[in-house]
Amino acid sequence: MKRISILLLILVVPTALFAQNWGDSAAYPVHATPFGMTYGDWQAAYLQWFFSVPASINPAVTAGADCNVAQSSGPVFYLPTWILSNTFTQKCTVPASKNLLLFTLWWECSNIETPPSYGANPQDMRACAAAAEDGVEVNTLKLTVDRHDMSALLREMRHQSPYYDFTMPATDNILGLDGVTSGSSVSDGYTVMLKPLSPGKHVIHFEGTCSTGPGCPTSYAFTEYLTVQ
Repeated sequence: MKRISILLLILVVPTALFAQNWGDSAAYPVHATPFGMTYGDWQAAYLQWFFSVPASINPAVTAGADCNVAQSSGPVFYLPTWILSNTFTQKCTVPASKNLLLFTLWWECSNIETPPSYGANPQDMRACAAAAEDGVEVNTLKLTVDRHDMSALLREMRHQSPYYDFTMPATDNILGLDGVTSGSSVSDGYTVMLKPLSPGKHVIHFEGTCSTGPGCPTSYAFTEYLTVQ
């Protein structure tokens, strides 16, 4: 399934780093509006960042790419959680003050792509993205952050973005559309915003399966190794 990411957590962190405050307070809940924006708004913001970064240096598709490329100066850091294959691993250095946005198992439809990712208008885009996302098997979604299982929270966190505009480079863009520099889109997917992690090493792992829709049936997994400093 296109643009889907997953995280399965593997323990590689010393016990001393687990002074983190875990539980419901570790992430913003489903109906929260972190920094005045809904989770759907943050999906749109994530994808505006995602589309703006040239494909050759985009950390969402290139292992080892700089995760800090084009990140905003605001309070939220966009973790590059998209994969081109069934499994993907990325290493990122993250500022200690940043909240971390995980946008996982997502699909978007725009007015510049071809089916199954095309929508002629906002209504069509919403239906297109939702239809693809409906194929996700919710009970397969797993999310761990260090030793902590956050799967139950993730399974409640499906959101759809508002209709939004985005820009991208005329060449080397993520969609492979030379000469196309802008579009409009709607996304659908599972989104979690973690509050700032303690300085040190952390591991985030996500995984999940889709049964129907584009790219399905397939299982996906994504692991992110973070250095917070």
